[in-house]
Order: sequence, then structure tokens, then C-alpha cells
Amino acid sequence: MTVGALRDARDLTRYAREQIQAADAVLTVHDEAGLNLCHCGRLHPCDERRQWLRTRDHYVRLVGAGS
Repeated sequence: MTVGALRDARDLTRYAREQIQAADAVLTVHDEAGLNLCHCGRLHPCDERRQWLRTRDHYVRLVGAGS
């Protein structure tokens, strides 16, 4: 689904949940590997992890914490 296709609250909720799932997938790859390093090899939390955490938090606020 693209943002331009959002027609109502159900579409927004569906889109938000898709974004939360995408963020969760990326965040598992950018989890702490130990010794203060991310699995991608950078210091943890890396820039990607921080960005995806912000993205996830944004969409969780739209649909509630149960997502």
C-alpha cells in the first residue's frame, strides 16, 4: 500500500501496522551483538537502529501500543 492510497482510518491503521512490522524486521538485524556493537558492525545503537526506532514509535502512537 502506498501513502497516496490511504482513503480512511482503516487504511491508515493497516499502513501503520505494515510500517511497524517493517521496523521490527530491520530492528532485529540492528540488535546489539555484544561489546556495545550492533550486528551491522557499528557502535550500538547505530544510526539505522535509531531511525527505525523513531519510525516505529511514530506509527505505534497512531495505532496504539498493542501493535
